[in-house]
Amino acid sequence: MADRKEQRLTGLPVSPGIAVGYLRVEARDCAAPAIRKIEAKDIPAEWERFEVALQRTEEEISALKQRVERLSGATEAAIFDAHLLFLRDTTILSKLNKELPSRLQNIESVYYAVVQNFMEVMRAVDDPYLRSRVLDIRDVLQRVLRNLKPASSSLPPKQEEQDSYILAAYELTPGDTADLDKSHVLGFVTETGSAMSHTAILARSLGLPAVVAVPRLVMDSQTGSPAILDGYTGTLILNPSAQTRKKYNTLRAEREKAYRELVKMSDLPTDTLDGRHIRLAANVEFVHEFKSIRESGAEGVGLYRTEFLLLGNDAQEMPGEEAQYEHYRQLVEACAPHEVIFRTLDAGGDKLPFEPLTEREDNPALGWRGIRVSLSRPEIFKQQLRAVLRASAHGHAGIMFPMVSGITEVRTALNLLEECRGELRERGQAYDEKMRVGIMIEVPGAAMMTDVLAQYVDFFSIGTNDLTQYTIAVDRVNYRVASIFRVTHPGVVRLMARTMRAGIPTSVCGEMGGDISLVPLLVGLGATEISVGTHLLPVVRVAIRHLNYEECRAMAEQALQAEDSVTIRRLSHELAMKSYPQLF
Repeated sequence: MADRKEQRLTGLPVSPGIAVGYLRVEARDCAAPAIRKIEAKDIPAEWERFEVALQRTEEEISALKQRVERLSGATEAAIFDAHLLFLRDTTILSKLNKELPSRLQNIESVYYAVVQNFMEVMRAVDDPYLRSRVLDIRDVLQRVLRNLKPASSSLPPKQEEQDSYILAAYELTPGDTADLDKSHVLGFVTETGSAMSHTAILARSLGLPAVVAVPRLVMDSQTGSPAILDGYTGTLILNPSAQTRKKYNTLRAEREKAYRELVKMSDLPTDTLDGRHIRLAANVEFVHEFKSIRESGAEGVGLYRTEFLLLGNDAQEMPGEEAQYEHYRQLVEACAPHEVIFRTLDAGGDKLPFEPLTEREDNPALGWRGIRVSLSRPEIFKQQLRAVLRASAHGHAGIMFPMVSGITEVRTALNLLEECRGELRERGQAYDEKMRVGIMIEVPGAAMMTDVLAQYVDFFSIGTNDLTQYTIAVDRVNYRVASIFRVTHPGVVRLMARTMRAGIPTSVCGEMGGDISLVPLLVGLGATEISVGTHLLPVVRVAIRHLNYEECRAMAEQALQAEDSVTIRRLSHELAMKSYPQLF
């Protein structure tokens, strides 16, 4: 590819880190084909493959048109005329003819890049009719890609110089992010998104550099371009100069060296300078993270999000009791003798494979989700409860219920749990009689009742993201109000203090726990545990070990008297800077 001028695109940094590699641009709802290098002499053969694919696609669309015409009439079938026209569109073919010798990549990857760019142009126009035609174009694109076969050659095509890449996409769902292969994806950048979206949270959990909200990203970037992703400043640098590459390679090496020094302290206890122990645990979603739990020095798992197991497959039903048990047992054994806290299914009804919602909920955040779904489907809920109970016999496990709003939900869930214990006793299957049971504090109503709820459960776990969202009525993924989503809002901090001082152990498992500027506030308010993504554990460990609990407690009392979020954050940040300036 010919050298191009360095270009910088700016967005919102949501997960720190630096990625240096090649860009892979993916169109919405259509995965990019693998990229292979070709030589100039291969171009005629690539065009021949492409022509065969076009002919096959033309035959498919024509047959589909005829079938629809027989069933519904000529008017409905006429839509496929547009598909056939686009298939031979001279603008697309002319662009392809120009890009193929310039990129020297297999024709399906170049065709994909040309068409996805065209789709983004269509999406940007004011005419609603033209925008609606994007779906038709995507359908044609997918058909052509399916009909393109690998080049016939005695030697396999050369792979790109690097198997790893920086992913660029219009958007990534949490499911898309969860499916990313960290052995190949160096980081990602999207055109939409916010710092508090579930996708951003997952990026931080996975330790992937990520930038979101980059205007015109898909239109202005190109698959195969050399790129640098700066997750600290929110910058995507396309075609970086030699000087820029040298600067970022040096910076990345320095950051990695500093992080390795922190990792060396993973076997040290997380005690404050004056002897208060804070359990430091890991938030976990995926099997591939199990190994890193021990290596990071975590005291077990403070939050295992079971929905990625329950909903993260293509089946039409969730895994049954046996499949869940085997999965949970594997994690419990990996963490022994430390505890694993399993959060029961925390998802909205729209995500359920066995019972999809037929009507859209106007406000799903306040709708049928979390413990409400589980309690309304007790047999499915009990499968999960029995699986966790059985896993507890192989180590140290706990369970907690999400989205609790009051005492009735807690009593009902505990009654079902007791039923499951009885059923396992009848089967003769072992479980830990002393397994701890807790609840997530995410709803202000529950936070106001923690003195009562503490009599029924063994521990609380504060989900700072949802607690903030519900307390100050701010949708964290709505870009219009995301700027006022503040975990240090005085109302949120006071609810946290009330929860932590209810007399039972309290963990913080939300994003706030990984913000080293706010660790002094959490310690001072009374958190007995902080649970974060495994890559954040070394940093948070050093922060806790450099704090004095009494200083934190005094600062937290000042924070509880503050009138605004800025003051609270400043108080905590000042103590953090005083205690561990090296981490900043």
